[in-house]
Amino acid sequence: MEYTMERLISISCLLFCFMGHAFSQSETIPNAGFEQWHVYPFTIYDTPLGWTDNDLLYQRFDPGYKGITVLKTTRSHSGKYALQLGNSFDHGDTVNGGIYSVGNMDSLMKLLQHKAAGGFSCDQRYESFTGFYIFNALPGDTAVFGAILTKWNWVKKTRDTIVNSVLRTGDAQNDYVPFTVPLKYRIKNEVPDTAFISIGIQSVKHPKIGTALIIDDLAFSGRAK
Repeated sequence: MEYTMERLISISCLLFCFMGHAFSQSETIPNAGFEQWHVYPFTIYDTPLGWTDNDLLYQRFDPGYKGITVLKTTRSHSGKYALQLGNSFDHGDTVNGGIYSVGNMDSLMKLLQHKAAGGFSCDQRYESFTGFYIFNALPGDTAVFGAILTKWNWVKKTRDTIVNSVLRTGDAQNDYVPFTVPLKYRIKNEVPDTAFISIGIQSVKHPKIGTALIIDDLAFSGRAK
């Protein structure tokens, strides 16, 4: 069975539907510099704390899958480590590298099944989602950076999507360059309470083995007007 980022998009419907008195709070994003890693319980996977990824997701559906699309790398923008995403073909599964800002698979599954909100606390109207990346892009593969900001609506008893913004790029970058995802607010003056970030490699057809996306130093910055 073929699993790609495009397939995940169709399943989740969560992403790709992500100076003056400026400020930045990179600490809002969990483990934003990818300095802390752990072996995810009962798996072979070394995963950044506060995040889950496509290897864990696809192994949940196919226990025989042992591919690796997420690596800890010392080619960092700052600090000791950064995160590297690639593509994998293993056990009949073709998998794009993708990472999500939820701390465990149960939370991600509930989010994908629309049973619960996922993400981390965010109580500011930020202007942008930013970071740094290197992209060894083979033809047909693009890097995708997305952010979703939501807030619980006590009147409707449901969660309002305040921001769903995404940036795609297929440009190869041999050294770190910044990316900026402008956060486009759907509801004027509304302040979010939760944020969800998803970053990955998306392929036009089949994922290309050899494509690599390195990311580091994620942050929310600026104040939305």
